[in-house]
Amino acid sequence: MTKDEVDRFARQRPFEPFEIRLVDGQRFRLRRIEEFVVGRYAVGILMKDGTIAQVSIGLISTIRPLSAGRRRRRA
Repeated sequence: MTKDEVDRFARQRPFEPFEIRLVDGQRFRLRRIEEFVVGRYAVGILMKDGTIAQVSIGLISTIRPLSAGRRRRRA
């Protein structure tokens, strides 16, 4: 993955939520623009507990919109 590819998702206006998947299978769902910042070599992601995860751009395997392939739960 390259910084330009990450920036394409991060800079979309209006913002569209997306998911980052790492080579080890970890997933980060980014629903609001305030939850992350893209740097030169890493993405800083605000976690639910208030900590920040630093994810190397080189370890990102895929980025995809959250709306794509999303299944609805049946009640």
